[in-house]
Amino acid sequence: MTSAAQRNGFERFLSLFTRVQPGEGRCIAALSLQACVLMVAYYLIRPVREALILTQGGAELRSYAVGVQALLLLAIIPAYSALTRLVEPRRVFQYVNAFFALNLAVLCLLGHAGCRLGFVFFIWASIFGVMAVTQFWAFATDLLNVASGERLFGIVAIGISCGALIGSRLSAAGMAAIGPYGLMLASGATLMGAIAISHWARRCVPAASRNAASPREANAQRRRNSTRRWLGGFALIGRSRYLVCIAALVVLVNWITSTGEFVLADWLVEIARRNAPDGQAVFIGRFMGNYSAAITLVGFLVQLLLVSRVILIAGVARALLVAPMMFLGGYLLIGIFPVFALVQAVLVAQRSMDYSLLNTTRNALLLPTSWEVKYEAKTTIDTFFYRLGDLLSTLSIFAGARIFHDPRTQIVWLTLILSATMTLVAWLIGREYRRSFAAAHEESPGLALAGRARAGVALQQ
Repeated sequence: MTSAAQRNGFERFLSLFTRVQPGEGRCIAALSLQACVLMVAYYLIRPVREALILTQGGAELRSYAVGVQALLLLAIIPAYSALTRLVEPRRVFQYVNAFFALNLAVLCLLGHAGCRLGFVFFIWASIFGVMAVTQFWAFATDLLNVASGERLFGIVAIGISCGALIGSRLSAAGMAAIGPYGLMLASGATLMGAIAISHWARRCVPAASRNAASPREANAQRRRNSTRRWLGGFALIGRSRYLVCIAALVVLVNWITSTGEFVLADWLVEIARRNAPDGQAVFIGRFMGNYSAAITLVGFLVQLLLVSRVILIAGVARALLVAPMMFLGGYLLIGIFPVFALVQAVLVAQRSMDYSLLNTTRNALLLPTSWEVKYEAKTTIDTFFYRLGDLLSTLSIFAGARIFHDPRTQIVWLTLILSATMTLVAWLIGREYRRSFAAAHEESPGLALAGRARAGVALQQ
């Protein structure tokens, strides 16, 4: 067993939160910093997208913009799959985020030219948000092996919580100081910083913690299947019961989240019109910045104090159940006591658990899988199926607004039913994970490749 004396001071400090092996301190620092900077870039523009869409269209148009993203992703995903076959997968993070940084510069220029960007920017920013974070986790699961990933993901994800907290605070202040288009430029510059850090992160992973798979073998395997060239991650998901369940979980999570956000946004627009009729954009922007800060502060505390401990003690499968059960309890409270302050509190708790415990466990589920699953299938799940949940939310909001006199109440009860369904799906995923990948926890470094091979066979069933 590794002696504590071999760890440096930083690694001994990190051992207060999870098990850390000698040499992993630099790896944790690099990946956490990369995640932090990436999330700052996203959260700088998150309130911008809300302020522009709500002032230029309203809450209903916002829900329609969310649904349009799912249709666009049908074209984006095959293009992304083609990219992963052309370049080394571990460089995909850099290429994708450099493209997004260029987009931000163009959008800023269009905004200054007087173009009404609310609808378009909301769609773009939402796709950017899921794609950027997905590429980080694909990058991380690709660098780390199963044993190190399950130990370290909880502590690495603290960088995401820190970045979200810092970004939301900066955006709340920056909205009034430099305006929405200034925040776009700041986000693009920050995104380039995340790309630079990713090169350092690749060099910091110790050999014992590194995924031993060969990039050359992975690329050759991608090119062998002509069907995947056209369908990309959809083909991988369709052949795997395990991935279908994970995709269903993501659909349900975002269906619930988007529906809850509609209730909050619809209420917020009324409050803004009543309290700040001549400055609705600034009022909404500041509220969303503070709302995001509350989510990320709670999420940071959960990530720092609970996530690694819950995963180490309960295991990935049981930890996956915690957030769905909290969703179920929260929406039951809203259904009984429909008050704006309670809606805000429940959504803060829901989103913070989503960003911390649920997000960490969802990403850990893919550690024992192949390169194709980590990049193509994961990106498909975290983009198309993520936005499919938004589309279903849009349809339910559209129907509710036209069928019911008070759609808010009916939508809250819908989310309660969805939360119960999500809890069942999470249980099914946990059962499949234990059945397929339990041996991976016990593999020694010398047997790790054999364990991944058995997991790959189980995944296809």
